[in-house]
Amino acid sequence: MNTDILLSTYNGAAFLEELLRSLAAQSFTRWRLLVRDDGSVDETMDILKSFQEKNRGRVFILEDNKHLGPKKSFEVLLTKSNAETMMFCDQDDVWLPDKIKNTLTKLKELEKDHPGQPVLVFSDLKVVDNDLKIIYPSFWQYIKVKPENSRNIYRLLINNPVVGCTVMINRQAKKAVLPFPEQAVMHDWWMALNVSRKGVTGYLDQPTILYRVHDKNSIGASYAGKKHYAGRLKNISVTFSQNKDALNMLKALDFPLSQTKFWAYKTAISFSKLF
Repeated sequence: MNTDILLSTYNGAAFLEELLRSLAAQSFTRWRLLVRDDGSVDETMDILKSFQEKNRGRVFILEDNKHLGPKKSFEVLLTKSNAETMMFCDQDDVWLPDKIKNTLTKLKELEKDHPGQPVLVFSDLKVVDNDLKIIYPSFWQYIKVKPENSRNIYRLLINNPVVGCTVMINRQAKKAVLPFPEQAVMHDWWMALNVSRKGVTGYLDQPTILYRVHDKNSIGASYAGKKHYAGRLKNISVTFSQNKDALNMLKALDFPLSQTKFWAYKTAISFSKLF
């Protein structure tokens, strides 16, 4: 089984080389890297081309570099992939050596139990600083979100535990999540919602990635603050001020959901009755 790693970059020179080294060091070696740069003006492209030269035949850089933002950039990458499985990659993290192998093993287990269905697998993360020193060993515990939320679409709308850079999907899931509508806040949230309804989600109850938190991270900062995320450490928990975004996505889904149930879950969660 071959796997495409989908990497969207934007002014990521500061940490990109560490990420690329961690990809090259993966215990699972049947991967291909598809990269789309979103209009960088630093040394990002030089770093990518150097890595491509060292890994001929497995690193492909899309020529399109128009600035689209992370959601649309990942959508382009996903559309271009023809692999059996696809993973999503942020430019400023470090992948642990068995990330691909362990995630793929879980995905295969789910495919065996649910043949022909869309499958999405995600994992926990270790939160680290600029120098990769551990801030907290579990991202889920740090932000107090449960991975089991991925099995209930209303909880997913309110407290989404699925972080894009940990995600692997199969071809059926790709078909289920494309295209990304304007109402989708980010690709990971949208994918989790669709696969939870149309297929099956699973998770690894262990970190597969060092999730670097800093002030200038390109993917996290791009969707922080104004509409959905209040910084990278808070980019999964949806607060009351973000109800509009969640409800807009609910309306964009092509299957019926109840706003009444949404508000019931929202109220219960706000009073910590479900967690």
